[in-house]
Amino acid sequence: MLRRIFGPYKEANIIDEHRQVKGSHQISIRAADLLEDMRPQHYNGANRAETVRTINDILQGRTERTVDAFLTGLRNTGGEDYAQRVEEISRDIQAFLAQKALLSQPYTKSSGKQYKYRSFDLDPERPLKMVNQRLYDQAAKAGFPPNFFRETYFDNVTFYCVPDHTDFNFSRFSNCTFAVCRIREATFDGVSFSSSAFHSCAIQYATFYKASIAHTHFHDSTLKNVSFQDARLKSCNTVDCELDGVGFLNATLDGCFFGRVAAHGIRGLHTATITQGGATDGEVKRNREAIFAALRPEQGERREAQTKGRGAR
Repeated sequence: MLRRIFGPYKEANIIDEHRQVKGSHQISIRAADLLEDMRPQHYNGANRAETVRTINDILQGRTERTVDAFLTGLRNTGGEDYAQRVEEISRDIQAFLAQKALLSQPYTKSSGKQYKYRSFDLDPERPLKMVNQRLYDQAAKAGFPPNFFRETYFDNVTFYCVPDHTDFNFSRFSNCTFAVCRIREATFDGVSFSSSAFHSCAIQYATFYKASIAHTHFHDSTLKNVSFQDARLKSCNTVDCELDGVGFLNATLDGCFFGRVAAHGIRGLHTATITQGGATDGEVKRNREAIFAALRPEQGERREAQTKGRGAR
């Protein structure tokens, strides 16, 4: 079955700079591969994870070492033998940084262009239109029509631009990636995510009300005033992210992990169900404590202060 979406045309007011780029983690892996080839005695499997993390921190601006200094070091280490590979990595880094610079600018194109959609009828009462990478890229270039993102099945799509106030409600995402993408005042209510990822995203004032989020990970992103009310997150990792004013009212966190996060003003965590399927009671307890320590570090500080106070008495 095919469906069409229509909408009025609006003149775009942003240049065609939004595009799909390699993420900082992907670039870091390529750079680590290069270093291992250049200097295998210093860079190898024994310290690979640390090398990738260090390079990623440089690309994300989390260290004093600059990207220019890092690239200069690569060029000096590799010499002429590795010059081409260094320049390929350099181009990927510059493209990533250029896309990241656009996170402060809204994507404002819209269009009345007609698209034909195949239908995904898993639920006959709510059939979804199907969007693949080719169709998404086409719409991103021309401007998205109204309701392009709502009640849609996205399969293996990399999102690199999304209009502010986008309605994703009741859509499904399978093996999708939001890559270096601004997501502001979007609604993901009642959506389903599986095996997907958000990396280097700026997510603000978004809601994931009653969303089902499985095996979906957040990396190198900022989440500000984001709500996961009544959402169910299963086996989701949140790493190297900033969480500010994120709400978990009545959410379920099943086997989730939070690492190297900067958390402030987390809301509703005490109402969340924190569990770990197949784990022992002791493992579940430790997982809960680890999540509270990551997301509510001020509680740990208060307990430590209270313990010291009792010791003083």
